[in-house]
Amino acid sequence: MARVWDFFANEGDYPDFDADGACGRLARALAIPTVDGPSREETDWAAFDELEGHMRSSFPTLFSMAEVEHVDHSLMLTLPGSEPELRPVLLLGHMDVVPVVPGTEADWTWGAFSGHLDEEYVWGRGAIDMTDQLMGNLEALEYLLSHGGRLRRTVIVCMGQDEETTQEGARAMGQELLRRGVRAEFSLDEGGYLVSDLGRLGAPGRHGLMVYLAEKGYADVRLTVRSAGGHSSNPFGGTSLATLARAIARVVENGWPSEMTDLTRQMLEAAGGCTDVDPEVLRADRELFPYVTTTIAPDIITGSSSQANVMPQDMTATINFRLLEGTTCADVLERVRTLVADLPVEVKLIEEVSNDPSHVSVLDGVAREALEDACGRYFREPATGEALPLVPSLLLGASDSRMYECVCDACLRFSPFVADDEEVERGVHGTDERITRRAYAQGIRFLIRVLENACR
Repeated sequence: MARVWDFFANEGDYPDFDADGACGRLARALAIPTVDGPSREETDWAAFDELEGHMRSSFPTLFSMAEVEHVDHSLMLTLPGSEPELRPVLLLGHMDVVPVVPGTEADWTWGAFSGHLDEEYVWGRGAIDMTDQLMGNLEALEYLLSHGGRLRRTVIVCMGQDEETTQEGARAMGQELLRRGVRAEFSLDEGGYLVSDLGRLGAPGRHGLMVYLAEKGYADVRLTVRSAGGHSSNPFGGTSLATLARAIARVVENGWPSEMTDLTRQMLEAAGGCTDVDPEVLRADRELFPYVTTTIAPDIITGSSSQANVMPQDMTATINFRLLEGTTCADVLERVRTLVADLPVEVKLIEEVSNDPSHVSVLDGVAREALEDACGRYFREPATGEALPLVPSLLLGASDSRMYECVCDACLRFSPFVADDEEVERGVHGTDERITRRAYAQGIRFLIRVLENACR
């Protein structure tokens, strides 16, 4: 079975790059529990201060040359270029990580915040999502600045405080850049962490690296059914739970139709697959179904009685929607209200966490040239040596990137810090998150080359 490093090429580039030192610095960062939430008031901001201190001591050249600003608890570094007329590059990342699920702490081979480092892996929460790319951005800049000084193009590094929850930090930094009149050449944020098998896209035997040009929208809709409750021996008219169940079933059973968007066609074309395939065919595939429809996932139900002989009173359910391009939060709210109009159900959009689909970013010019060059240099088919293609795609989750659309037309979500499929499936927000030393070093080489091409 192929391992992710089988796709690596030219690992000997930048021979004086201290890969062991970089892995040690990442391990130290992973030992700092920058857990965001569960609320702003409950967040340990001292951990974020500790991480900043570690970054300052690890990257002295960068921090001495950059203008360092705090935006709330987020951090923004501006490294002025020698040619200010050139549009800057934004390197995006988030300092926060998700917590460990209570009760699973002992399931980790090494503690989630041990920052354990062995001969093959760097272990810890954030090793894939996304302390590796956060630190990797800084490693690449420190290397370049130590090998030639000032860059031609300004680089702005934005490190958010709360990507895993409300994204207030990224929103504030994006708005601050807008206020200053910044217009970026492109931004680079976290992506999919995988070398993707393109067989599922109609190109068997081929692999590629996904660059995500857009994100699905996000909407949480809360359904509430009110009742006086009472003894379960007389459920005349049904219980609040029964009504809520009917409402949930209607919403789920009346899903959105299938649709082939322009971005999904781009993905199929870049992968070498068929672009005129019926979207219903993609919908029947577990992996591809979210690319062709707005998805519906009932996730939370509250208010149930604790005893079977007591009818519940007020009950609520939350349904999560991931919105395909062309569908808005207002569309979701209207559709749900229409579906349950004859039931005594209150319907509310949770506006503070909901958002419409992002813009579809452009991939051309400096950004395309820099990414395609680095992909061809560092990722190749093991059997043939063929460069892995860069495949435009749709991000099914969320990132901070949408918060910078106000200053950038090319918000690219791409991670050169890759892991085996099972590592990503298990470790991202799960147990035993880790990254191989080789993958971390290769990702940094990738970023060095991108910045050389785009900024020197």
